[in-house]
Amino acid sequence: MAEDIDGLRARLAGMRGPARTHTLHDLARLLADRYWRTGPGKSEALPDLQEATEALTEAYGYFEPGDELRGMVAAQLGWLLAARHTAHGGLESDRETGIERLLEGLAYPRLPPAMVPIARLMLGQLYMSRVTGGFIQGAMTLAVRPGKGSRKQADDARRAAECFRQVLAESSLGPQITAAAEAMLTLAEALASMFGGVPGFDPGTVTRAAQALQRLRKQSGGPLLSMGSRMAGMDPLDRPVVVMDGPATTPAAPRPRPAAPVTDTEALRQALRERLGADAEPCAAAGALLADGAPPTDVDTADELVALATTVVHAGPAVATDHLLLAVALMLRGRADDGPGAAADADAALDSVRAATADVRSLPAPAFTLLLRLSIYLAHRDTAGIFRRTLAEIASALRRVGADALACPQPSGMVLLHAASGRVSLGTERSLPRRTLVVGDRPPAAGIAIVSTIASHAQLLDLATRQRRPVTEEPVFVVDPRADRERATAEVEPLKRCYPRAEVLTGGTASAVLARRGAALLHLACAEGPDGALRLAGGTELRAEAIAAAGRCRPGGGLVVLPATGAAFPALADAFLATGCAGVIGWLRPVSPRVASTVYLALHTRLARQPQEPAAVVHAVRRWLRDPDRKPLPGFTAHLTGIDTRDVASALAHRGI
Repeated sequence: MAEDIDGLRARLAGMRGPARTHTLHDLARLLADRYWRTGPGKSEALPDLQEATEALTEAYGYFEPGDELRGMVAAQLGWLLAARHTAHGGLESDRETGIERLLEGLAYPRLPPAMVPIARLMLGQLYMSRVTGGFIQGAMTLAVRPGKGSRKQADDARRAAECFRQVLAESSLGPQITAAAEAMLTLAEALASMFGGVPGFDPGTVTRAAQALQRLRKQSGGPLLSMGSRMAGMDPLDRPVVVMDGPATTPAAPRPRPAAPVTDTEALRQALRERLGADAEPCAAAGALLADGAPPTDVDTADELVALATTVVHAGPAVATDHLLLAVALMLRGRADDGPGAAADADAALDSVRAATADVRSLPAPAFTLLLRLSIYLAHRDTAGIFRRTLAEIASALRRVGADALACPQPSGMVLLHAASGRVSLGTERSLPRRTLVVGDRPPAAGIAIVSTIASHAQLLDLATRQRRPVTEEPVFVVDPRADRERATAEVEPLKRCYPRAEVLTGGTASAVLARRGAALLHLACAEGPDGALRLAGGTELRAEAIAAAGRCRPGGGLVVLPATGAAFPALADAFLATGCAGVIGWLRPVSPRVASTVYLALHTRLARQPQEPAAVVHAVRRWLRDPDRKPLPGFTAHLTGIDTRDVASALAHRGI
């Protein structure tokens, strides 16, 4: 066969124009034969399919609309394009041109009877591809089509269903093809109902039909369109899928066309959450299933997750989290069934990641953590650089704020994004890089790393636009504004000696404090209510919502020190960060005023006299508190007597940069 193909290529090299038509057709026939022998869907078979498609495309171009053989060539070219689109993830242009050629071929009155059901089955799959986003290696992966309405999708699903009905009605097929056509008919009808508006529509119908198709894919060991082995008697250009076993049957009576449902996307999402783990946040639950050492997901469960996630994405409107959960489901299925479709599942997972990362800044924090986890397992297949481009902005922000890594806590450890390389790895609390930002509310209990917490990667991107100001530039102390803390003035007095030019507000109201939110240092020595409200002069209070609503301050970049009650942290901290501050020092739980006064002195002594970034100062004070042989602070040593200072150290936290 190879010699015949080479001979036809050599003959074509010396030919021009319409004279090439017959030779091009012969070359396409031999290449198609070799493609089917190698195996549809296999990467090593694709070059033959590409060349056959190009040859037949050229041959088709030499026919005029009224030419007798044009319809036959159109049908043959249509299924080549359909094979490239469905078995190899071809372009949308393959699908649309394939539909046009197959419709033209089916309208040709002299199309061989053996080709009619073949063309209809391929046409039905292409219509379904419009609805679902593509059949890749026979595994359905759905993708949202922004801007396209559900009415068009319902119409395409009905067209696909009609194709499958005619195939089943007109032909006696081999058992595999019959099962595939029946499963695709069930799915097409279910999708037509879902998008067309049938009252009381059960989304589980789509899920079950998709699962049936996936089981058929596994049984066939390859794409659905390659099933059937008794095709030796057919021309290679006439044998994509169907095995003809007997006479035609009586066409089935047309089924009534249902009308109009409302798809409950939230109900579908809830079903997916329950399947992932009813009590867990969905992204965290999905990440746990991916983790090394997690119990393996069985094939049936993986199929169900793919079907549910696929339906959620396609029912729409899909959000980024929906696409990421579909990516996880596809990866789990690839692991559970490491067969011919595993590589296609991984590629489809990458497509879902691409759909999820159009705007990385808007990703919720749990979804971003799941994205990092996915990059660990998919980066080696990411030839398009999806993860590299998506994470480059975050890595750049880390470098601008002087951090070595961003850490996202997981039950099994930490997922780390490294600033220098933009790569993602797994780690533990005790193996964090020297300067690490942790997404969450609580820093690790101990370790050598200098750690700050942040709310999310989006907050990091915001903070990276700011420049920290020296705290000595404009220090402000708000001291006992309601005159209800007798020791407050005495506690602040030593701190003022660290800042000779400090402004001291003893009657600070809420508006006065907000007016000074742009100070280089704002130390709040005031009381807090149980709900975290700052109790200020004149009976006024400041809550996190009011602080955030005050808007950006100028010049910003300052440091805020919160009272030692531990109330509403980190909500208060995030509110001040939202106004333009660069960092906040606060407490995760209450400590006594006497202990807090000692810690504040240790903090401000280092901030004012040994200039360091605030996170490094907090780290140094925490280490000092854990050291049983620490150097005492004159006049304050007794404040720590009988106190478990390790507990105090774990309560102290820095948020921001």
